[in-house]
Amino acid sequence: MKIAIIINSSKQNALPLAKKATDILLNAGAEVLLLNEFSSLSPLAKTVTEQDLYNLAEIIVVIGGDGTIIHTAKKAAKFKKPVLGINAGRVGYLSGIEGNELDKLKNLITGDYEVKNRMLLSVKVAGNEYFCLNDAVISKGPVSRMIDITVKLHGEDISYRADGIISATPTGSTAYSLSAGGPIVDPDHDSIILTPICPQSISARPIIIHPDEMVEIVANPPEDTGAYITIDGEVACPITPKDPVIIRRADDLRVGIIKLQKGVFLNALADKFNFLK
Repeated sequence: MKIAIIINSSKQNALPLAKKATDILLNAGAEVLLLNEFSSLSPLAKTVTEQDLYNLAEIIVVIGGDGTIIHTAKKAAKFKKPVLGINAGRVGYLSGIEGNELDKLKNLITGDYEVKNRMLLSVKVAGNEYFCLNDAVISKGPVSRMIDITVKLHGEDISYRADGIISATPTGSTAYSLSAGGPIVDPDHDSIILTPICPQSISARPIIIHPDEMVEIVANPPEDTGAYITIDGEVACPITPKDPVIIRRADDLRVGIIKLQKGVFLNALADKFNFLK
């Protein structure tokens, strides 16, 4: 089995974890693929270009935080390759194992794991299409003023006056959306979650939408404020009232997240957020 390891070397303990993970997988009989820049980690691992890594690997192991896992998982989705995250960050909600659980990597060789297919959102704005695993956030600019937001759904308009609005997947329901008062949604159930950020009206509440719906969002900020859209905390661009944002479930593109134990959703809530305890 060919298993690739992607490493966020900016994380303090990522390289030692990668060295240990590589040794465990090699000893278990896997062929380990590393990017060329990490050739010094092991003389027995095969070093390749990024393109070859995604093409050749059957499974991709990511060592880093949630941001690294999201970034890698979206790339891997285009190649239909599942991803296992090893937490080298802080919360590590998307990770399958912690740094002290590397022996569980042997499960990848024995097949003792399951792949959870998570939905992505397609976000179209200003002629560009982006994909997000967590959320697309429309927010105000540098001047601290609320913006007027219109959500078009089912041929009707919903108006918000707020600091912004979050369009989240169930995977992203435990990220920024949760902090803004949004609901927790089991990631096994597809849906689109709209959560206003600090709305002026106390009656403004999050909405859970059927995944087959198309949502159009228009932001109308004051001229000296502006508005921005940010995709998964990676891509940010300014938007105007002439740039409606179209959000829907991505067609035929899903992220495969590997889980090595059952009951991960509830366990993660308990362990990462101190829920259910």
